[in-house]
Amino acid sequence: MRDPAAWVPSKFEKGPGTGWRASRTEVPITSRLIGDIAAGAYAAAIENYASGPLADLGCGKVPLYGMYRDRVTDVTCIDWPCSHHESPHTDILADLNIPLDLERESFDTVIASDVIEHLHNPRALFCSAYHLLRRGGKLIIGVPFLYWIHEEPYDFHRYTRFALEKMTSDAGLVTISLVSYAGAPEVLADILIKTLAPWPRLVKFAYVFSRALLSLSRVRQLSSMTRDVMPMGYLLVAEKP
Repeated sequence: MRDPAAWVPSKFEKGPGTGWRASRTEVPITSRLIGDIAAGAYAAAIENYASGPLADLGCGKVPLYGMYRDRVTDVTCIDWPCSHHESPHTDILADLNIPLDLERESFDTVIASDVIEHLHNPRALFCSAYHLLRRGGKLIIGVPFLYWIHEEPYDFHRYTRFALEKMTSDAGLVTISLVSYAGAPEVLADILIKTLAPWPRLVKFAYVFSRALLSLSRVRQLSSMTRDVMPMGYLLVAEKP
């Protein structure tokens, strides 16, 4: 990773406690709800599975670096030249729609955070992960599902769990964890907040109200009941056997 001393939190930050959340300065209020939820999913997967040399594919500003830097031995950041995000820490510029021509079996962890929906050929990334990972190495992928169009025109896909499992197995990897995060209440809250984006006062009220509503036990129960059929997104962990 280039110039790690200059790294600063971007999409995710440490909250008032010990957990991770969406940045209150970098992430607009319209995306903080899903950002908070995704931060928890990424942090849990990284704590359980990240180790050794790590490749961050589609790295951008390397938003997960704060989560994994103390758990890995080395970081290689890879992004493409047309990224919408500044990439001051990128080591390698490459098109992720094409299998990467790098040394095989050189990483214990490969991460792609909110990347594959922006690839017109996502199977290439799974293929790259298979070749880059050592035996027993882990691929960690996060991806939205019920979520608005973003970073257009490079927003190509939304994937069900079945598509993620199929791309994983087709690449020769084995799914060891596939978690759907959030459910219908969070999806509806996110849609409401984003719909009200042109009206700052209304969107702030909708955000505060939604957070209060989502904290109720009955609403949390409804979220748990619906997250498999109406998920906000997925966190996949796969292994090279």
